[in-house]
Amino acid sequence: LDLKSTNGVKVNDNQVSEAEINQNDRLMIGSVQLEIRAMPKVDFSDESLFDNPSGTVIRRISDFNSEFGFDVADIAAKKPAKDAAPQVQREKIMAVLIQVAKLLLQYEELNAVLNAVMDIIFKYLPVDRGLLILFDEAGTPVPRLTKFREGFEGQDIPISRNILKMVAEQQVSLLTANALEDARLLGGKSIAIHGIRSAMCVPLWNRDRVIGAVQVDSPIHIGSFTEEDLDMLTALANFAAVAIERAQLSEKIEQEKKIRAKLERYHSPGVVDEIVKGAITTIDESEIRSAEVSILFADISGFTTISETKKPEEVSEFLSHFFSCAVEAIFAHGGTLDKFIGDAVMAFFGAPLAQTDHAARAVRAGVTMRHLVDGWNAERAAQGLPAVKIRVGINSGLAVAGNVGTEKRVDYTVLGSSVNIASRLESGVAKPGQVVISQNTWEMVNGQFSVEALGEFQMKGLTQKMPVYAVLDDGAPQTAPRSTSNGTIPSSPTPS
Repeated sequence: LDLKSTNGVKVNDNQVSEAEINQNDRLMIGSVQLEIRAMPKVDFSDESLFDNPSGTVIRRISDFNSEFGFDVADIAAKKPAKDAAPQVQREKIMAVLIQVAKLLLQYEELNAVLNAVMDIIFKYLPVDRGLLILFDEAGTPVPRLTKFREGFEGQDIPISRNILKMVAEQQVSLLTANALEDARLLGGKSIAIHGIRSAMCVPLWNRDRVIGAVQVDSPIHIGSFTEEDLDMLTALANFAAVAIERAQLSEKIEQEKKIRAKLERYHSPGVVDEIVKGAITTIDESEIRSAEVSILFADISGFTTISETKKPEEVSEFLSHFFSCAVEAIFAHGGTLDKFIGDAVMAFFGAPLAQTDHAARAVRAGVTMRHLVDGWNAERAAQGLPAVKIRVGINSGLAVAGNVGTEKRVDYTVLGSSVNIASRLESGVAKPGQVVISQNTWEMVNGQFSVEALGEFQMKGLTQKMPVYAVLDDGAPQTAPRSTSNGTIPSSPTPS
């Protein structure tokens, strides 16, 4: 499906907007040409290719390790072990593995490592077809790569679940000289259909850990493989497993870096650490839940008038300064940045990581934000520019928290009347330079901050008026709010 791209899409040299892609089709996207090749079918069955006692070799990894007496690090450093296996065979394997170690070190990306592993196997062993399988976290075998020698392309490859289980659990390498002549396999349909004759299956092993398996076979040659070939494949599989695990670790690190970079745009470092460590998982789930949170809204007073006299790039720079102050304050107190709305910013505290002191964190963030803007104003004054005043509104209460959006995009956010009240406190109650909080928030931070009662305000959508308080900046906590100069709490007009 081409969504009206600039260069368009061609299938088999025909310009298309929508087309079904089939095997061997040529796909041209801009200047990039692709050929569609489906991965051959891998048939999992419960039949065993290796049941013939007269033509089957079963070799334990522990025996192989003892006989050859090598370690990956030793071979990479060209340190032959003493009292090893027959010298000629060992030297042959050593010579190959030294080259393999150097080659595999060149690759870090997993798919590149898998392809290099299979290329190495085909280079040093007389195989016609190869299959590389990795086990997922649940231990389920997942085919990752197939390779064919010329003339065998596109054939389906059978593999036995029993063999995979045996290879993984017992840590053994297996070889059969001619599966078609195994009396106990004569009724095996997949063996006959796919014409398996010589075959080997070895674990991808590193010390005591098995991460997958490699199966290679020849559908036309009887006795293609020798015990020396089995030893070679077993050794190669060890090196392959080390390289694969290194690539998987590298991919995991890169993935975590990407996740962390994305999360750091919206969450404080402390919250990001908790998410990455897995202490909380809500951010990655579709679960919608109720959460006790505090919501903060802040904007620039008179922004419309200010922006009218500025060029677009000046407006952008101006907003960037304010947003930098806002985000620094939010993250400093463990908040989550929700969104920028024009010249306003929305944040919340208490989700996705539960915080018992979310209200105090939100108030501290509002006060810190005001301090940072004051510092910015000092710089502006030195340049002969007018001061910037912000308005901050904070409310605490229950909200719906979770990933909200469409199939194409979701955002972690909070919704509900508690959010609406915070927004209206900022836009309709707070005066320039004020940090105002609701009754709910004040009750949760009572005694921690110096506040002034502003009176009761009628909020849109609420049937009763709500007491509102301004957080003072003198740093003297009080157990009760200050009243106005005449000692009463006035009733303010309904904010527009």
